Amino acid sequence: MSLRLCVIGNSHIAALKLGWEAAKAKGVQPDVRPTFFGAPRDGMRHVALSNGCLIPGRKDIVEFFKLISGGQDRIRLSDYDAFLLTGLNISSKRILRLYKTHAWVGLNGTAGKVVVHPAFAQDFLAERYAETRMIDLASQIRATVQAPILTVAEPHWAEWARTSREVANFGWGAAVAAGDGAAIGHLFHRAVEAAVAPYGTYVRQPEDTVLDGILTRAEYNKDASKLITGEGGGTDASHMNAAYGERVWSALAPALSA
Repeated sequence: MSLRLCVIGNSHIAALKLGWEAAKAKGVQPDVRPTFFGAPRDGMRHVALSNGCLIPGRKDIVEFFKLISGGQDRIRLSDYDAFLLTGLNISSKRILRLYKTHAWVGLNGTAGKVVVHPAFAQDFLAERYAETRMIDLASQIRATVQAPILTVAEPHWAEWARTSREVANFGWGAAVAAGDGAAIGHLFHRAVEAAVAPYGTYVRQPEDTVLDGILTRAEYNKDASKLITGEGGGTDASHMNAAYGERVWSALAPALSA
């Protein structure tokens, strides 16, 4: 019997849904039956637990739920064998903000920054990630059911973001130029793993989609804005396409079959 999987996320759920549909068309998807629930931006902050269900408190969020789940207006937690949380404010942008003012032993870009022990940086970031909507939802799910919880962070931004003037600059270029990208990416994963550990399992972004430790290869961002919002322009560096979603499903497969 296929695993009943509840997938919950913000706008980054779109890549997983597109990837699932692409994998299904090829006949290579895991033996699961996913139901998707999500809302863009911080819409999932308007969802509350009541009588074993996660229920939207705003009409527009209800409509988003219905649109991508196939008509369901709430998440009845007991209906699922496992949960997958994606995006929901877990992002490497946070560690890059820290890197602008702080560095830790082992990094190259330390000039003019407060230098701290790597363990301090990891603990500090883990505390910040523990305050995100992902961890809030994971704790509510865990308090209600004992089903496995898997988590996937927002993808690193597309590689072209480090040199573009059309998107916000979170410091990718400086980190890569200093040779610190891989170390920053590694600490990011360790901090998120620590935040997620009390509730479930963190699955890292597939390594073959990553460039310089903190960016996503451009091929996985191609046409993402058009596929997800129907808009072109090529200025969306944060969302990924179906090819990326397929790679994430492949990375999830071992945990889903455990």
